[in-house]
Amino acid sequence: MSIHETRRRSLLKAISFRIIEITLDSVILSIFVDTHVAIGLAIGLEAMCMGLHYGFERIWNKIQYGRGEK
Repeated sequence: MSIHETRRRSLLKAISFRIIEITLDSVILSIFVDTHVAIGLAIGLEAMCMGLHYGFERIWNKIQYGRGEK
């Protein structure tokens, strides 16, 4: 029996994680720069990271190393 994540699950995980990160990044960046600039930077960086994270998850989903059935 092969266990793998669906594309939808990988995408949902990436989006939900990035929403949390955008919020935290915005708060931290707003200490150093204007709030609007902080939000823009956080959204731009996280959008890029979300794409990378999704791709990373999809690649690892194809790798069987470390997987096993119990």
